[in-house]
Amino acid sequence: MEAIHHRRAVREYTDATVDDETIRALIEAATWAPTAIDRQAWSFVVVTSREFLKKYSDAAKAHLLADLTASSHLAGLRDHLASRNFNIFYDAPALVVICATEPDPMAAQSVCLAAENLMLAACARGLGTCWIGFAEAWLNLPAARSELMIPSGHVPIAPIIVGYPRRVPEPPPRRAPDVVWIEGQLRSW
Repeated sequence: MEAIHHRRAVREYTDATVDDETIRALIEAATWAPTAIDRQAWSFVVVTSREFLKKYSDAAKAHLLADLTASSHLAGLRDHLASRNFNIFYDAPALVVICATEPDPMAAQSVCLAAENLMLAACARGLGTCWIGFAEAWLNLPAARSELMIPSGHVPIAPIIVGYPRRVPEPPPRRAPDVVWIEGQLRSW
């Protein structure tokens, strides 16, 4: 519960790297997520080069800007995305892209559950994470898939940056959930 309550989308990282053993432990935690029909339909791509992450950030921003229309929900972010100083990976030292190994909704749901496990395990180890939605469209381009050696048939779903937080944001207030509660006994028709 502590990790659930303290995990945040971290967008400011120190210069410290995350060692391979720690990343492997986070991936191990991810693989313990619930999975549809126990298919475990996920694969992982790890990037630990800040130089490559900057290159990928520039490519993803260019792709987003090329497709950005005035009616897009990202239209208000045009200047931000166009800024040379904005790195969509927030200068984090590592990126873990979790892919579905099968192109169907149940595999995608399993990937999302694995991503949550990875983020909670990272929080428990004092690491910060953030799911980078800005990267998703670019990751699905043939050139990006080739660059990241994503196998044919695998679908990138969850690009998660990982690093040591420079600052952890305060928790946002939570709205009360809408709940429909059904009690009593079922009656036969």
